[in-house]
Amino acid sequence: MALGSYLQLSCEPCIFKSNGHTNSVKRMELRGRARLSTISLSSCFSRQDHWSLHFSNRITRHMYYVPYRYSICACRSFAHPSGINGVPVLKTTALALRRSYDTLKGSQLLYQLVPAVGVVAFALWGLEPLIRLCRKLFFHKNDNTWRKSRTHYIFASYLQPLLLWSGTFLICRAFDPVILPSEASQAVKQRLLNFVRSLSTVLTFSFCLSSLIRHAQNFFVETNDPNNTRNMGFQFTGKAVYTAVWVAAISLFMELLGFSTQKWLTAGGLGTVLLTLAGREIFTNFLSSVMIHATRPFVVNEWIQTKIEGYEVSGTVEHVGWWSPTIIRGEDREAVHIPNHKFTVSVVRNLSQKTHWRIKTHLAISHLDVSKINNIVADMRKVLAKNPQVEQRKLHRRVFLDNIDPENQSLLILISCFVKTSHFEEYLCVK
Repeated sequence: MALGSYLQLSCEPCIFKSNGHTNSVKRMELRGRARLSTISLSSCFSRQDHWSLHFSNRITRHMYYVPYRYSICACRSFAHPSGINGVPVLKTTALALRRSYDTLKGSQLLYQLVPAVGVVAFALWGLEPLIRLCRKLFFHKNDNTWRKSRTHYIFASYLQPLLLWSGTFLICRAFDPVILPSEASQAVKQRLLNFVRSLSTVLTFSFCLSSLIRHAQNFFVETNDPNNTRNMGFQFTGKAVYTAVWVAAISLFMELLGFSTQKWLTAGGLGTVLLTLAGREIFTNFLSSVMIHATRPFVVNEWIQTKIEGYEVSGTVEHVGWWSPTIIRGEDREAVHIPNHKFTVSVVRNLSQKTHWRIKTHLAISHLDVSKINNIVADMRKVLAKNPQVEQRKLHRRVFLDNIDPENQSLLILISCFVKTSHFEEYLCVK
């Protein structure tokens, strides 16, 4: 025996009016062995505004019966009174999405675009976790040192940029066969793709080359003595090559876009002449800075002495600028700012680059000991010969009776030798 029944699946609140008041009920109807139950909802439904009441009155209910073998299931739904055609926006959107899907499904663009986008997504979000996982599993490295590791440097400087460039190139290649309806749009598309190709190529290889230059510069600086004056030469060469790489990259990018760099160089030369005339002191200072960095007459933390316009300057070099002046910390701890072009026309004594310090002094002996002067000089020569910090071969070592003081008739013995040190404090100790 079949049992006929229907079930209202939606348990939506049904709002109706009674004696000027609004009540909210939830109804569940069952036919056959069914009961009608009415449950009052919470008080929040009873405070519906006028718009909710007006909207609920316009809603119509439709009953749908789905027969099956033993029972009939009825599904009640809400719909606008004008039917499904009353929502044109949803219908238009669904139709547009359907057409787009059919178009992409039948073309080769989707099959070429998905791997390219996958390469870009893998380079951005998948490559780093994979490398970190392999580093942790196979080499047992800690993640705390990931940012400072050489693997992260190779990943960020070479692998990720090359993968991003490959993905961008594949995306542009996928859009190449696409034919647009008008010739103007086709030309714009082709120019845009060429622009993206040129920009990605120039940026990628310039970034990788500049990273290689920085890595080589750091390698040469770290392998040498930090106090070695050649480190400044390595830094200057690295900065010069780094700047040249990016200038060449910009020029190549402009050439790929169809701009002539020859005109820009001509205009730049004329502009350079005008700027040189307008800021002669600034450019003179910059060229002098280049000469200082290239020839290295002094570096940071070295002790120098010079005479600038009659003013004696002695102190430790604290900063060697490119556009800014050089800062020297004086013996009284004052900061002396000197324009770099002043060093190119002045004599600079670099006391830190001394290989030896010279001892030159006179010792006075009483004239009453004139008979002992030979023994005194011989003993002094023996003292100098036995001291290991006194230069014995390359430079002279002199002890002689030099003069007689006319005031007190004392005998002046000259002592001249060189101490094997570049530090002033050690020289004073030996002296």
